[in-house]
Amino acid sequence: MEYLSLFPSDYITYSLCLIYDPQKVLDAYSYSNGSKHNAAKHKRMLRDFIEILDSTGLEKIYKYCNFDSNTHYYCENLFWNQSIIAHRYFESFEEFITYRKGDLTNCNLSKVIGLDLDISSYMTDSTTIFPIYSIKQIMYTEKKLYKNEKFFVFQEWRDSNQNIIKKYDHEFNYFFDFVFFLKGDLSDADLLLCDGLENIRDATGLNLSGAMLTSTVCEKIGIKYENYKIDTKLIRDFSLSYKNEEETILAFQDNRELSLSFEEERENIQLKQKVYYISDIHLMHRIQNSKYKSKNNIYYIILNIVNTIVSEISYNSTLLIGGDVASSFTIFQLFVKFLRNALDEKRFDTKVIFVLGNHELWEFPEKNLKYIIKKYREILNRYHMYLLQNDLLYIDNSAVHEEYILKTIANKELAACDKSTLRSKLSTSRLVIFGGLAFSGYNKEFNANNGIYRLTIDREIEIEETQKFENLYYKVSQMLPDKNLVVFTHTPKKDWCKKPEPEKNFVYVNGHTHYNYFHDDGEYRIYADNQIGYHRENPHVKYFYIGKTYDFFSDYKDGIYEITKEQYQHFYRGKNIRMSFNRAMGILYMLKRNGYYCFIFRSFEALSILNGGSLKKLPYENIQYYYDNMERIIVRLEEPFSKFTDYQKRISNEIQKIGGSGTIHGCIVDIDYFNHVYINPIDMKVTGY
Repeated sequence: MEYLSLFPSDYITYSLCLIYDPQKVLDAYSYSNGSKHNAAKHKRMLRDFIEILDSTGLEKIYKYCNFDSNTHYYCENLFWNQSIIAHRYFESFEEFITYRKGDLTNCNLSKVIGLDLDISSYMTDSTTIFPIYSIKQIMYTEKKLYKNEKFFVFQEWRDSNQNIIKKYDHEFNYFFDFVFFLKGDLSDADLLLCDGLENIRDATGLNLSGAMLTSTVCEKIGIKYENYKIDTKLIRDFSLSYKNEEETILAFQDNRELSLSFEEERENIQLKQKVYYISDIHLMHRIQNSKYKSKNNIYYIILNIVNTIVSEISYNSTLLIGGDVASSFTIFQLFVKFLRNALDEKRFDTKVIFVLGNHELWEFPEKNLKYIIKKYREILNRYHMYLLQNDLLYIDNSAVHEEYILKTIANKELAACDKSTLRSKLSTSRLVIFGGLAFSGYNKEFNANNGIYRLTIDREIEIEETQKFENLYYKVSQMLPDKNLVVFTHTPKKDWCKKPEPEKNFVYVNGHTHYNYFHDDGEYRIYADNQIGYHRENPHVKYFYIGKTYDFFSDYKDGIYEITKEQYQHFYRGKNIRMSFNRAMGILYMLKRNGYYCFIFRSFEALSILNGGSLKKLPYENIQYYYDNMERIIVRLEEPFSKFTDYQKRISNEIQKIGGSGTIHGCIVDIDYFNHVYINPIDMKVTGY
């Protein structure tokens, strides 16, 4: 009553009269919200309700019953003056029908599944809605699991044609709520990732038959499990790799994204794309290090890694997995399957691209390389992922009304492709990836002679395969110097190329050595700093940025060209600028000079210069006039911009001298994450903030 006096509600007070002696409720009632007049009015209303209750019982109270699909309880709802004043809940139908004395009038039981009623045993009328009780024609499935630190029960009822009749999804924050809902029946539940089960002291009353549990939990609660044997011949530590892990632990742990300012991050999102990468997960070593005892433990290890990866990548992204996932093909398959399931569950449209590592070859000593690649490619294709082995993959945006299409140029086609054909294929590509294992033909200290491929590849084949990749690399790098090219290999460039130095503006991603290293000065970019290795716990992904623009007319020489509406749209799309141009009549011209473009539209009336989809009429009718004067206009435009950018660079240099960032973006130069300098492009005034 103290609560009701602070938060008064007449209908809550009325419901108390259904539980306690109404006269005691009236005596205790105190309405403190408002004037004395209001208090007297509400007490009078309560007195009137009690008088009606005393004279007529519950006849004036309207009762409506239903099955509550949220709680799975049977419920009687009590209404007074068209408002609910109380709910009575019953856990079982037997309790409910006993209380109702066999009366099912004003009852809606349509949401009850599987309740087989003898209708003749109960009082019914036109207000009674019966449940689906023909259980012979209904297929019931129940999925129980733990994920993302919560417990779930998914229930489904289907008819003989597999149509869903009813579907309930239940979510629980606590284990005891989960158990109570299932009445202790945890059979076939997927509880593999629920580490807290190790704290169970007594499993009496729990049905855990068929449940997915780690061997640790099974031992704790006395459940038998089947031991799982792993082929130890597929596990080997290389001392050089282990030494490299230890020496480069700081580079591995460095989280480079913390160095980006908010403005840089925002600019990168708008103008560039994230590419995530991870390599050398070495699942076999992780299974061995965990002292595995059952198959479920292996699932546990792989699922934890997969869930971490998926939680750290973004929607519609690119993920590179750089080899040495597992030396067992079965374990590799499990990893790919679990990764696909996790991505599908989040509805992530992620482009997952693999290259093989030397460990992926270990299990096939009697097979040739062609057979092995085919086997891995088939499993990845099945799960809508990609394997690169001397292949080129690119994101094609040629379909104007589609986001992208992923295409591959296989190694044979790539070897036969001339420059004009290749560049034509990639004219609308935002990202190009050339990749493969690449091998270690130029490494004289750590190669096939040291058993890095176990018994599958000898030194002669290693050198031959290295040269295949190297020759294709030279071809690709010479033909595509201006593209957003990622060279993605398992082994580092010095192992597969006579010229170990990287090319400008390409991105190199590799693993294999366990020597974690990265270099990015804006021109030369190497990312080899996420090689997980044999013994490091909690693998995570890292990422880098690469441009997501393309120049549709990059291969055109200076001159005047008549172009199509679609080509014009592609040009703007390549610059990530939204533009619509739907004019049907007229001719479009593209003028290119010294890397600058001018677009002019000829209609029946006149020439107009184009700014996206808008037109501005030009005074002269001669296209050649505008082309001849482009160079003069370019100089006039460049002069003030050059003066401004030179001034920015001078300020950036001074900021760097005092230990600041000096990063330039737009009109801003960063000092650090919180402090910046704004340079007004009109009057060159410098303002700190």
